[in-house]
Amino acid sequence: MQIISLPINFDKKLYKLNSFFGILLEFENYKPNDANIIIPEKVRKALNYCDKPYTLGNTKIILDSERSKLTNYLLKVFLNLVIIASIINFRLGKFITGIGNTTFDNSIQAIKFFRNNKPGAIQNDLCLPRSLFAASTSNIFKEKGVIFIGVALPSNSMHAWIIEDNIQPDPLDNMWINFQPVAVIF
Repeated sequence: MQIISLPINFDKKLYKLNSFFGILLEFENYKPNDANIIIPEKVRKALNYCDKPYTLGNTKIILDSERSKLTNYLLKVFLNLVIIASIINFRLGKFITGIGNTTFDNSIQAIKFFRNNKPGAIQNDLCLPRSLFAASTSNIFKEKGVIFIGVALPSNSMHAWIIEDNIQPDPLDNMWINFQPVAVIF
């Protein structure tokens, strides 16, 4: 998966995501750089949905197809591996998702599986692992999906979410609209 930084100018400061550690960097007295960032079309469309969330399609409830107990067990192991890797290092979390297998038809099913296998109380802290897990196990993510990492300035609070196939596939994540994208993974 590729990552593009989307620097934000706010209150005479420049905010940028460090793509190795996954931390927000803040620069004072910056000089604007006129270099244009090349943004692929699917990212541009997803950014438009972040600016205008009311134009997103509705999340349809999709029934999971039956999976074997072995497949469910391996998915739970992979889910926990993604969580641990993401906590240790941002880049490691992205690397681990490269070994994921496209088990689910889309991110809706992947996020539903993730939420069903982790307690609800910690879900807000697992936004990045949940997004990485869904991206690596969704069949259509590579073609139609984008992960956003956003920041709520001036608090520097961060959040990750997915836009896939013109929808936000996590019906329980309603806080993403409060965050401005600072990086995108696709």
